[in-house]
Amino acid sequence: SSRRRHTRYISVTGVQTCALPILLSAAPVFAEKESDREGEAHDQGVELNLDALRPHGVTIGKVERRQLRNTLRATAEVRFNETRRVVLAARSGGWAEKVTVFANQRVKKNQLLAEIYSPEFLSVQNEYLLILDRAGRGNGTAPENRSLLDDGKQRLRILGLTDEEIARLAKTRKTYPFQHVHSPINGAVIQHKLNTGDTIEPGQMLYVIAGLRTVWAEIAITEADLATVRGDQPVTLSVKAYPDDRFTGRILSLGADMDEATRTVKARALIENPRRLLRPGMFAEAEIQVGGGQPLLAVPRAAVVLIKGVQTVFRVASDELHPQPVKIGVTRSGWTEIKTGVTEGDEIAVKGLFMLKAMMLKSEFGEGGH
Repeated sequence: SSRRRHTRYISVTGVQTCALPILLSAAPVFAEKESDREGEAHDQGVELNLDALRPHGVTIGKVERRQLRNTLRATAEVRFNETRRVVLAARSGGWAEKVTVFANQRVKKNQLLAEIYSPEFLSVQNEYLLILDRAGRGNGTAPENRSLLDDGKQRLRILGLTDEEIARLAKTRKTYPFQHVHSPINGAVIQHKLNTGDTIEPGQMLYVIAGLRTVWAEIAITEADLATVRGDQPVTLSVKAYPDDRFTGRILSLGADMDEATRTVKARALIENPRRLLRPGMFAEAEIQVGGGQPLLAVPRAAVVLIKGVQTVFRVASDELHPQPVKIGVTRSGWTEIKTGVTEGDEIAVKGLFMLKAMMLKSEFGEGGH
């Protein structure tokens, strides 16, 4: 018996002339090899030159293990992060002497918001100065004197003085004529409830200040999806006001009761809001990454193509791409599970698969017409 072998190079212009014009003068992109032997089956394969294909959009990635998650979509409403929201109330009676900060203004921690004339505030300062004088005449470090001084300082803190202001009072021996209202956090003034000249009662609300660096999102989870949601799952939020922005965070907790009208349970998520774009009261669309479990062998969904009814990837070997049949499993969030056909770390084509499939089929078409 005689043995015949020949190699026939296929011009890529027969596939996509406009996409790959420069390959005509370069090394062949792929070659179809045929070998026939009397009494044996016909065997053929397609080889695609990786270096020639890279400039034309073919990108290589690796088979990897990863958790495959589903994306659950639900409606949400932006709320204040209650751990970063404070209500400032009057600590003593008096009247507003000066108001310097109003609603919708940004404030920094310890920034002065208002000054209040308060007879009680003046009295506590004078008592503290008397304790200082008595401690100076006697033993200032005696336990009883130290205790009185500490108590005096604490009363001044309760009435709004900072440690720096208390130290200045002790040094100058001059009382502050007005009680100072300071912001305890960095944030934005949501409400203010006093104006210059207003009478102030102890316990009266003066300001509401909230830090908006993070916010809460209340997400409506339907009864059918309830079993898939749990704490610490990733969340992405989008709002109509900023359609190109995505705000990320994680599930904090799941509500204990169900809304009988909507048949939903509220999940609370902590959302990052570094540019302060999200505002409490906004409606949003939430995407929750659910599922997961054990990492699975997976490739990007676009890396798997159907060739003659067989799921196929293009695997890299010796600087060439070779079609490799695979058995696939679930597809979630743009990734497809691979059960057989490749192993972890194998390099495969992840972009440009349509062109590779077309070139391969064109080769076989040319073979049939030979």
